[in-house]
Amino acid sequence: MKFIHTADLHLDSKIDGIPTDKSKVRREEIVRSFEKLVEFADKNNVRAIIIAGDMFDTSGITIKTRTRVLECIKNYPHIDFLYLQGNHDEVSFVNENETPQNLITFNDEYKSVTYDNVTITGIVLTPLNQKVVYDNLILDGDKTNIVVMHGQIVGYKSQEKAEIISLPKLKDKNIDYLALGHIHSYSKGEIDNRGTYAYSGCLDGRGFDELGEKGFVLLNCENGKVDSQFVSFSSRVLYEFEYDVKLADTFYQLTEYIVNDLTNKIDENSLVKVIIKGQHKTDYFVDKFSLSTRLNELFFYAKVYDKTTLEIQLSDYEFDKSVRGEFVRAVWESTLSEEEKNKIITCGLSALKGEEI
Repeated sequence: MKFIHTADLHLDSKIDGIPTDKSKVRREEIVRSFEKLVEFADKNNVRAIIIAGDMFDTSGITIKTRTRVLECIKNYPHIDFLYLQGNHDEVSFVNENETPQNLITFNDEYKSVTYDNVTITGIVLTPLNQKVVYDNLILDGDKTNIVVMHGQIVGYKSQEKAEIISLPKLKDKNIDYLALGHIHSYSKGEIDNRGTYAYSGCLDGRGFDELGEKGFVLLNCENGKVDSQFVSFSSRVLYEFEYDVKLADTFYQLTEYIVNDLTNKIDENSLVKVIIKGQHKTDYFVDKFSLSTRLNELFFYAKVYDKTTLEIQLSDYEFDKSVRGEFVRAVWESTLSEEEKNKIITCGLSALKGEEI
């Protein structure tokens, strides 16, 4: 019997940091990814889709997205949707009187759904049930047990607060697979000799803090065992690359190098963040606008960051009686940090040359 483990879809999420027209495309693609996931489940005889939290980004769901999600669920009555709210969902997106029969929601007490010999048990973690959540988890050791939670395992780093999950307290609980949500990258590990856990990651990356392949976990339950396989599924992939200015003698040459390198590495549908770093001489002009223009002709979206600094030799300005020399010496002899001196001198020299700062 097959199941899908997904989480952190963040439907209706704002897509910041990219042009409005492309942000609109991305928002549509992320909703479409959910619909395509359901189509995949239908074609591959998946019995139920486990959504381990954060199906939506906020409680303020648009009517359009809410309607599409509900219609999609209703159109596949032979697939169950096991929905557990995350820290972003806040409230259920559907009223009790209009809940499709194949949409099963978990709450702040353990609830189980059984399919032949497979039992799926979920609970919404809250500050109030944290003290009893481990003691109250009682599973039949003769069953294949999948447990669903949304939270942060001790030791995982996350920028957002969520309830803490203690793996040691889940040992020897007859768990075969722990389906987790909250962390947006796929990862897996062992609970004990019997069970494993996994974060499915988000279904589709939304920003450059969600790099790389995204997708879901396909679970195949046979003979009391759970075989899990990560399936790459995102509509587009986000990448980040760094390049040192010393890879080329001029920025024009560096631009050609970066263009050739990226076109050989990533797909034209990708979103890419390029960071230019390293030190360069004053006559080496970093033109991030021209590089950004080139890359946006080749990929869905590209953003360029200039993290370079000037390779300043004070001896070059020691006897320079121009405004430039006076400026460099004044800054260099100040009590500012070396990083601050470098940034100020870089901006000042660019201004003196009539360049954009």
